[in-house]
Amino acid sequence: MSPPSLWWRRLGPSASGLLQKLHSAWTAKRQAAGSPTVVTGSDPQHYFDPDILARVGFSPLLARLVVEGFISGLHKSPFHGFSVEFVDYREYVPGDDLKNIDWPLFARTDHYYIKRFEDETNLRCTILLDNSASMAFGTGALTKWDYSCFLASCLAYLMLKQQDAVGLSLFGDTAGALVRPRAQRTHLQQLMKVMMDHAPTGGTNIAASLESAIHKLKRRGQVVVISDLIDDPEETLKALRLLASNRHDVIVFQIQDPAELEFSFQGATLFRDMETDEELEIDPSTVRTAYLARMQEVSEFYRAGLAEVEIDHHLINTRQPYHEALSIYLDGRSKVHRR
Repeated sequence: MSPPSLWWRRLGPSASGLLQKLHSAWTAKRQAAGSPTVVTGSDPQHYFDPDILARVGFSPLLARLVVEGFISGLHKSPFHGFSVEFVDYREYVPGDDLKNIDWPLFARTDHYYIKRFEDETNLRCTILLDNSASMAFGTGALTKWDYSCFLASCLAYLMLKQQDAVGLSLFGDTAGALVRPRAQRTHLQQLMKVMMDHAPTGGTNIAASLESAIHKLKRRGQVVVISDLIDDPEETLKALRLLASNRHDVIVFQIQDPAELEFSFQGATLFRDMETDEELEIDPSTVRTAYLARMQEVSEFYRAGLAEVEIDHHLINTRQPYHEALSIYLDGRSKVHRR
């Protein structure tokens, strides 16, 4: 049985209270594991762990904390892919955004200067999020849907922080709710509300759904597909490649539960298809080798087939810290600017 969805649990208005909850959850986890290290402070980089987020509940505020912690980590490392590269200064003119003034330089020179950057071209991105019934599966703290919704929320916040426009389209057996790309910070709440209001249900027809979504993407931009890709691989690959043929820059995150990747079930097990309710009782040990070989074959099929049209395919385990997926997105965005 899948655990209840936790990501839309409401939080109190206090950011300090949220940080305390996060810190307490993280400390409790480390102590339960017998670790002699007890984390102190409220460093947001500690909260990339999906298990910690599941205990606290998700919100736009938490997405902001996770992304700010991720950005902080980038600034402390030699990685320079975030946003745009600083070039030089120009004098402030009335109408410039005051947040871009270099205040330390003002303190030294008594003049207002604005930072100039190498590339200030904004992107338009649409997140295509699978909400078919199979996404409700989960054997850990989070279902695939929970993980994917919060990943989409973090990606959206990161895009909005970079002043990119971001939209959302749900899909399953058909194309579902669509939110047009916008660049306002308040847009994140609307995107998360759409996810909250459309829990995973129904069957899967990725090919037809993506083809329908393509007609709604009026302008060329970046497309992030988040799905378990459980459907006919050949037809799904064709639809994903069609996105690239329409001159969109595409990144695919294939979300998988650890049980799907490892098939670690023991003893006679009754499996039920979450989309058709079909049931099958088998001994996992008799099919594990063939199952894992098939999973590897399908993953390589997607990777190679998408690479031919310059689409990055990334298999994501729901135990995987969120900062890894954020880094993948950021690297893809940098490639777009370099073309």
